[in-house]
Amino acid sequence: MASPILHDQSERPVRVIKVIKLPIIKPAGPVTWHELGRMLRDVRYRVYRLANLAVSERYLHYHRRRVDPTYASRPATIGALNTKLHELLQQEAATKAGTGAYEPYGTKGALPAAVVDALSQYKLRALTGAKWGEVMRGLASLPTFRLNMAIPVRCDKPGARRLTRGASGDVELDLMIRPKPYPRVIIGDRNIGAGASAVLERLLANGNNALNGYRQRVFEIKEDKVTGRWYLYVTYDFQQETQPSLDANRVVGVDVGFCCPLYAAIGHGHARLGWRAFAAIAARVRALRGRVMARRRDIQRGGAVAVSEKSARSGHGRKRKLLAIDNLQGRIDDAHTTLNHRMSAALIRFACDNGAGVVQMENLDGLKDELAGTFLGQAWRYHQLQQFVEYKAKEAGIEVRRVNPAYTSRRCSECGHIHVEFTREFRDAHAGKGKAARFECPQCKYTADADYNAARNLTALDIEDEIRLQCEQQHLALPGSLTNADEDDVSRSP
Repeated sequence: MASPILHDQSERPVRVIKVIKLPIIKPAGPVTWHELGRMLRDVRYRVYRLANLAVSERYLHYHRRRVDPTYASRPATIGALNTKLHELLQQEAATKAGTGAYEPYGTKGALPAAVVDALSQYKLRALTGAKWGEVMRGLASLPTFRLNMAIPVRCDKPGARRLTRGASGDVELDLMIRPKPYPRVIIGDRNIGAGASAVLERLLANGNNALNGYRQRVFEIKEDKVTGRWYLYVTYDFQQETQPSLDANRVVGVDVGFCCPLYAAIGHGHARLGWRAFAAIAARVRALRGRVMARRRDIQRGGAVAVSEKSARSGHGRKRKLLAIDNLQGRIDDAHTTLNHRMSAALIRFACDNGAGVVQMENLDGLKDELAGTFLGQAWRYHQLQQFVEYKAKEAGIEVRRVNPAYTSRRCSECGHIHVEFTREFRDAHAGKGKAARFECPQCKYTADADYNAARNLTALDIEDEIRLQCEQQHLALPGSLTNADEDDVSRSP
């Protein structure tokens, strides 16, 4: 029987939704940065007020219907609440004698339609239905929005303003956050990364938002609370590329290692993806983390000394010195994100090159403490790596499955026997200088790299059932939910 192929060309094409972050460099035209910043903060305040009004309205309506089944009134629409907010802001401004605190952006509402539509479609739509039932039963808290929330602007409708390339060559955008004339801004397209640059060019090339190209859907304008800079988050979608050669029975197993952050193996054949692919960038991340943490300790010690000095300005000096820690933490976060992006991209490329339709990886949710012995320890963003793998796999049409990690590193991928003694302590004791311990099966004498053996185990679609049967044969604890008998295995030290 031929193996099933994942993609059917007759099916409706799947569209992938993603987001890129672009810096707002400066305003264009007569608007100054001071005026633009004040306008953005004012609009953000109105969005914050309107969002919380809408949530409160939905909650009160749901509560009334639960208390009185005969209650037939419908909740106020987002448009009606926008009008109500317009009136409230006028009343509040009137109490502030001559301060000019309220500038009307329209005759009916506090916010223009492009912002209100985006707020309703992309922020409030998910807060309906079962969500309110969970709130009433005490299973979830009442959703609220904070003042520093992003400003959503819808740009997928005909006539909406989108990113364009101006006559000067700059990327420009008219922000539809108030009635015309819209404030125009220059968007940064340099030093944003090769991937983001390629996406931006595709968005600009599809000016009419055609279905066969990269479409701009919604903008979000957000201020960085540390630097005070404004950024534009562009949500876009595109048609998923079909991979007719991907086989649903061919699996790539992915293991989280100790020396190697990610190790992948193919179920059919001996192809593997491991340390050689990631050694260079992993070493750079480790070195950067060491330098940054040393610098952070120096800054903290300097701040403590400043407080102890008998000076009236010592407190201000400490605060100024400790501000740099946020920037250092940002460098670490960027390094980890880069590493995870490269590893996830390499993994999906490996799966496509080998025609694999499934990527199977360990379910590491809730195992932060047990992962202390892995690559970079608890500081490694393994959850972020799994998220990157999932969305990149979706773009390629590859299914991602998560399985229980119990015994996957102690099972022999050749004969199935579980090497019970192959615990973390055993591997630490038998590791060579600068090298990880190798797995050797006591039953069939199969020998392999421990990470490769674990990844090879994860290439079996029914690996959990196979491990369960093997545990019964060897009279071992069944790997249902993770128990104490399994913790040594999920502490990924080969």
